[in-house]
Amino acid sequence: MQMGRNRSKARAGWPANVYAAGGGYEYRNPETGKRTYLGRDQAAVFAAARKLNAMLIQRNDLMAKVLGRSETFADAIKLFRTDDMPGRDWAPKTVEIYESILNRMGGAIGDRQVEGFSVRDCADFLRDVTASARARQQFRLALQWVLTCAVEVGWIDSNPALQTRKANWKRARERLTVEVFNAIRDKAERWLQNAMDLSLLTLLRREDICSLRFEDVRDGAIWVMPGKTEGSSGVRLKIVHTLESDVGKLIVRCRDSVLSPFLIHRLPERLPRQEKRAEGRVHHTQVLPEQLSRAFADAREAAGVIGAHPPTFHEIRSLGAALKHDKEGWTREQVQELLTHTDVGMTDLYLDGHAKPWTTVRIG
Repeated sequence: MQMGRNRSKARAGWPANVYAAGGGYEYRNPETGKRTYLGRDQAAVFAAARKLNAMLIQRNDLMAKVLGRSETFADAIKLFRTDDMPGRDWAPKTVEIYESILNRMGGAIGDRQVEGFSVRDCADFLRDVTASARARQQFRLALQWVLTCAVEVGWIDSNPALQTRKANWKRARERLTVEVFNAIRDKAERWLQNAMDLSLLTLLRREDICSLRFEDVRDGAIWVMPGKTEGSSGVRLKIVHTLESDVGKLIVRCRDSVLSPFLIHRLPERLPRQEKRAEGRVHHTQVLPEQLSRAFADAREAAGVIGAHPPTFHEIRSLGAALKHDKEGWTREQVQELLTHTDVGMTDLYLDGHAKPWTTVRIG
């Protein structure tokens, strides 16, 4: 039975299968998908819809028992969780995001049969479940994955979610350009400059930049297990370099007069007692990820880079990836490996939005 459907605030209290249309309301038959305009009298329409739902949805359940075909979205979601999700090697945060999406999907359409679920049903669900275009795209992906599992076990012949329109959304945060990067870098302290350069050259995440130690630099390489992949794909990076390379010169620059086990380090203004150290700090010269972000924001403000959504430190990874792809000729797959993305689609998101280089074409 299709009850407890997640709806937008504007549709709170509406019966299932009722939609606004033509200044009034229409009812969608849950068996056939056909829509019928019922007029503008909300009370009368809602009362009729509740009676129709009670009759038609109950009849669907009885027919399913007779025909022996009763696979629901709840069954398909369970199949996806057990047979598909474990092989995706998602990071814990990604798992958390899509578990929430699957839970909301189950609450909204878990009792619906996957057989007969149409393209329009998919579109209705995506429109009703959230008003955010970006979130709607995540729900669309999850719906595709769940229905693909249903196709693979023969519950349905085709995946209707693949035919729905991709949600249109534009990232709010501004991309970081080379010019803006240099302007911010000019206003940064030396340790922050080192952190920015290290991120640009290695594409390491903020947390990995802060945790990298000198002992991780040996045998002509930087050896690092990115924290985001440690509990999922287990990717380990060996970033080979030479002393004459930009990375090699940067490592030498990090070995300054401050005695510290960390490549990126700074002396605090005052030394706190051991028991008053911030959680996660193991050495007084250690830079925590939050400190790195705040220092970058301060340098960005000093450089006059303002706006509703100014670029953050994380955008350096995207800029570095674009430079390697567009300027240095790296393939998408090579950039994907350094970014430690399990899906090349995520790499495309990092590369998208950066200025493309000019292509020279000789015509005579």
